[in-house]
Amino acid sequence: MKRLIFIVLLIGIGSYIAVQYLKDRRFNPPSGYDYVISTEIDTDFYDKTVVQQYYKLAYDAGSYARSLWFNDGIDVRMMDRENHESTQATDYYNKLLAAAKQLEDQLEYSKTLRDQGLTKEQIRVVFEQGLTPDDIKFEMHSELVGLKIGDNGARVWELQKLLNTQGDSIPEDGIFNILTRQRLRTFQQSNQLFPSGEVDTKTLKALLK
Repeated sequence: MKRLIFIVLLIGIGSYIAVQYLKDRRFNPPSGYDYVISTEIDTDFYDKTVVQQYYKLAYDAGSYARSLWFNDGIDVRMMDRENHESTQATDYYNKLLAAAKQLEDQLEYSKTLRDQGLTKEQIRVVFEQGLTPDDIKFEMHSELVGLKIGDNGARVWELQKLLNTQGDSIPEDGIFNILTRQRLRTFQQSNQLFPSGEVDTKTLKALLK
């Protein structure tokens, strides 16, 4: 009789421990469900909806994973291929992560462009027209194409400034004189360009690198 009582008590204690373990397990989901927001994104991106969608996807991923754990005991990071519900849930969770990562890459690239000095409008052109930062820089300085000896003004001053960033030290006086032409020819020769002493497309692109 005592032995039977002992067995019953043992089963009861075991059942209680199992129930408590499952309850504790349910309300303590594994860590790592939340999508970590990047600190290197452009929060002032030209399209605000992209930033909003990024934050929403990051939140939804963690919320969805915890919900499945609480309600169904499914860990979306550990797919059970024999459980259809688990495979479906894991696939959807990974799609949320991939979508968030895709937007994150765009926003991080935008911050890189902004750090290079591009404006919000120029960044919009890069994304929507498929241009490169070099294309944008060229458009910003395209008025320099055609400069030659005898010219003067702000465009010549900008040319002289660009030449000086290449290691020269000519006066930035806005006058395309013999010295400016000489320095330009030297630059063209060092970059395997025809030393015309005038600014053409190839010369400008080389100056902007």
